[in-house]
Amino acid sequence: MITTTVAEGIAVLAIDMPGRSMNVLTPELALGLRQAFEAAIADDAVRGIVVTSGKPGFIAGADLAQMAPLASPEVGEDEARRRIRAYGDLFRRIETAGKPVVGAATGTALGGGLELLLATHHRIATDDPSARFGLPEVTLGLLPGAGGTQRLPRLIGIAAALPLLVEGRPVDAQAAKSLGFVDEVVPASQLLDAARAALAGGRVNPVARWDRPGFQAPGGDAGEPANAQALREQRTKILARTHGNQPAPPAILEAIVRGSQLPIDAALAVELDGFMPLLRGRVAQNMIRTLFFARQAADRLARRPAQVPRSKVRKLGVLGAGFMGAGIAQVSALAGIDVVLVDRNLELAMASREGIAASWQADVGRGRLSAAVRDAALGRISAGGGYQALADCDLVIEAVAEDERVKADVIAGTEAVLGDGAILATNTSALPIDELAGASVRPASFIGLHFFSPVPRMALVEVIVGRQTSDETLARSLDYVRQIRKTPIVVGDGYGFYTTRCVDAYCREGTRLLADGVDPARIEQAGVALGMPVGPLALCDEIGLDVLQHIAHFFRSREQGDWADDRHARVNAVIDALVAAQRFGRKKGAGFHAYPRGASKHLDTAFIEGVAAPLAEAGPPDEAAIGERLLYAQLLEAARCWAEGVATDPGEIDLGAHLGWAFPSHLGGPAAAIDDIGADRFVARLQVMAGTLGARFTPPEKLVAAAAGGFRFHP
Repeated sequence: MITTTVAEGIAVLAIDMPGRSMNVLTPELALGLRQAFEAAIADDAVRGIVVTSGKPGFIAGADLAQMAPLASPEVGEDEARRRIRAYGDLFRRIETAGKPVVGAATGTALGGGLELLLATHHRIATDDPSARFGLPEVTLGLLPGAGGTQRLPRLIGIAAALPLLVEGRPVDAQAAKSLGFVDEVVPASQLLDAARAALAGGRVNPVARWDRPGFQAPGGDAGEPANAQALREQRTKILARTHGNQPAPPAILEAIVRGSQLPIDAALAVELDGFMPLLRGRVAQNMIRTLFFARQAADRLARRPAQVPRSKVRKLGVLGAGFMGAGIAQVSALAGIDVVLVDRNLELAMASREGIAASWQADVGRGRLSAAVRDAALGRISAGGGYQALADCDLVIEAVAEDERVKADVIAGTEAVLGDGAILATNTSALPIDELAGASVRPASFIGLHFFSPVPRMALVEVIVGRQTSDETLARSLDYVRQIRKTPIVVGDGYGFYTTRCVDAYCREGTRLLADGVDPARIEQAGVALGMPVGPLALCDEIGLDVLQHIAHFFRSREQGDWADDRHARVNAVIDALVAAQRFGRKKGAGFHAYPRGASKHLDTAFIEGVAAPLAEAGPPDEAAIGERLLYAQLLEAARCWAEGVATDPGEIDLGAHLGWAFPSHLGGPAAAIDDIGADRFVARLQVMAGTLGARFTPPEKLVAAAAGGFRFHP
C-alpha cells in the first residue's frame, strides 16, 4: 500500500492502494502511512521526505464506506472521535516531525487527500488539466475534519478560502497555485524531480508557517474588516441557499472564526468538535447515503442484468429533432457516438444540427468547450429526413410529441427499417411503455428512456422497463446511459412512472393551496423553505402550464381510488383557466408569474386572484401546515409508486428525487424522509390529513400494513 524508496537522502513514500482506481483515506492507509513516515523520520540517512501516489490521482478523499458506520449506535461517540482524530494526528505528526516534507500530487486531491497535502511543507502538483483540488465535504453535510478549515485559511486567507470550504468548490492546479495552496505546477514527468530538487536545494522549511513565532495568516483573523465582511456575505448566501436546513455551512464558518483566533492545535480541536455532531447527525447520513452510496451504485449499474455482455452504442438515431432530441444528440456526440438526427423533413433536421453547432460555439466562446472537441463532435452528427436514415443504427430514441397516436406511427415506421439487433427507446415522461409497445412488432426490444430538460445539464435518465422488455434490452440501454455519462435509475411501468408523478404532486398541492385561498407568496416561500429550489407555482411555470394540463387530465383518466376526485377537480380548474388565457408559463412570458422584459419575474397576483378567489373555501393554514402539505404530497406519491411496484429500490427512490426534481438534499430523499419521520407516524399523520384536508392524502394499504410491522425503507 505504501512503497518507500530512499536515494541520496530523500525518502519517497508512494501511496498505491491495491484493487482501487483511486487512493482513498482508510484507517489501514493511515496506519501504513504512519509506519512508513516514522521509519523515514527514524532513518538518520533521510534528510527529506516526499509523499506521493503510485496512481494517476493523489487521494480522492476519505472512504465513506468506512466512515458512515461511525454514526451508528454500535460505535460510541468517543470511539468515533478517536478514529477520526487518527487522521488529524497523522497529519500533525507529518508537519511537526522535524524533517522537510514535500507533497507531490500526481493528480486530483480532494477532501482528506487535500488535507494531507496541506499538512506537508511544500506542495507540488502536475499540470493535468483534469485534476481537481478541493474540500467537498460540505456537499455531503460535513466539514473537513482533518485540518482543512484551519490550514487552508492560514495559507491563503479567510476570504479566499471561503468558497472552497463553504461551497465545496474545487479548482484546477493552476488556480490552486494562484490562490497559494500549491507552490509549484510541473509536467507529470518532472514531478518527483521537482520534489527532490526542492528538498536538495534547501527550499523547504521543516516548520509549518503557523508553527513559526509571530505567524499571521494572510489578511489576519476573522475580526479583520475585510474578513468580517466576507463572512457576513457568506452567511447571507448560506441562508438564501439552505434556509437553515443544512448545518454544515454554518458549522464551517464557526470553525473558521473560532480557529482563526487560536494556536493551531487548539484550532484543530475546535474543528473536530464541529465535525463530530455533523457526522453523527441525520442530515449528513442522509446526504452520504443518497449522494454518494446510491449514486455510486447507480453509476456502476448495480441494477444491470449481469449475464448480458457489456456493449457500446456505435450509431444512435434520434427521431424528433426538437429541443429534447437535439439535447440527446449533443450529449451522445460528445461521448463519441455517431448520431443521425431525423425529423419530418431534412430541413428540420438540418436546422436542429445548426442549432447544436450554435450552442457549442457559444460554449467555446465561454471557455467551456474547446474548438477541437466541438469540431469532432459536430462531425459525428448527420441529418436525415426519413426513416431510412435510421436503418444502420443499433439504438434509436424517439423524442416526438407526447401523443400516443404520433408515437405509434413513428414506432411502426422506425421498426420497419431497423436491423434485427437494434433497440427502440421512447423518450416519454408519462405515457405507459406497455401501451406504446402495443404499436411495436418487437416489444422485447422496446424500452423507455426518460431524459430530463435541459438534457446537457441534467444528470438523470429514468429507464422504464415494460412487461415484455428483455434483460438484454435493459442491459444495453443502461450501458448507453453510462456511455453518455448520465446516471440511470430503473423503474417499472405505469402512468407518469416515478419522477413525473412526484413533480406533479408538488405542483398540484401548491395549486390546491392557491385554490384553498392561501396567499401565493406564502406558498412559494414555504416551498423554498423546505429546500426546494423554487416554489410549486414557479415550477409550474418552468414546466409549462400547457404541459401540466396535459399531464393533469391524463393522470385523472388513469388514477383510481376514493382520493382521485379530491386530487384533481379544483386544481384542474385553475390550470385550465391559465391555459385558456394563453398563460403557459415562462416560455410565453406569463403564467402564475409575470415575466416583464428586462426585469425580474414576479407573482401576477391580480390575475391569480381572479382565477383562484372564486374557488377558495377554507381559511389559510399556518406556515408549518403549508410546508407539511407540500412535503407530504411528494412523500405520499413516492410511497404510492413504491406500493404499486413502480419504484422499488429505496436508494433509487431517493437518488431519482434528488437528481430528477431537486428534492431537498438534507432530507436524503422520500424514502429517507419517511424513515426519519417513522413510517408509523407518517401513516398516522396522513390519515389525519385525509380526514381534514381530503381523501388525496389517503396512504396506500401496502404502506399502512408495512408501517404496522416497523417497516423502514433503509434498514
